[in-house]
Amino acid sequence: MKGYSIDPDLIKLEEFRELTAGRNMLPGRVMLQEQMEERYALLKASGMEHLGQLLRFLASKSKIESYSKRTGLTTEYLTLLKREAGSYLSTPFPLSNFPGIPFEYAELLKSRRIKHTKDLYEQVQTKQQQERMATDTGIPSYRMEELFSLCDLSRITGVGGVFARIVYEAGIRSVEEFACTDIPTQLSRYRTVIEKYKYAAGKLGEEDIRYGVHYARVVVACDKKSENK
Repeated sequence: MKGYSIDPDLIKLEEFRELTAGRNMLPGRVMLQEQMEERYALLKASGMEHLGQLLRFLASKSKIESYSKRTGLTTEYLTLLKREAGSYLSTPFPLSNFPGIPFEYAELLKSRRIKHTKDLYEQVQTKQQQERMATDTGIPSYRMEELFSLCDLSRITGVGGVFARIVYEAGIRSVEEFACTDIPTQLSRYRTVIEKYKYAAGKLGEEDIRYGVHYARVVVACDKKSENK
């Protein structure tokens, strides 16, 4: 079974370095692309091998301060590094955040202890599981399939309830499809959907889509690694 979020232990430190080097960074995080060779050499020398260790080593302010003294890396840099690493983890949210999902569906699922996107995604990954849940709740099978697709899309960092709905209505139904669709094509489709349904999505540009595609590709790669474990 795939986890809702990636397993950070599957992303090696060198892989994380390459991902960071290839990003279009926000001004506040440009530091992460500076002196990368020297800084990552210090991280490796401290015994850090993958993203999971990074998140554990830097899990709190006190740990960041301790690790700073141990490696000579500044607390400012390590704090930014932790935030960047954490951005690869998916954050669950209530199913009611998806536009177009009837309130009673969310309540029916909540009565089965399925409150968030993570709960649903991890319980109905197969057609058989979706059919069983549909029968158990009375939610139509096609709506259960729709909910699963929306939850899958929400695994991408930056994709909340409204954007997941926009992506879905544009004909993209999975993280894998999102990861391999041409960016200008995606943007054109999304703008059409936003105009049609009047979704409050702000000013969407290619950089926003590129941001999502970056994370989607990491999710897809980690899913494959997880399946091959």
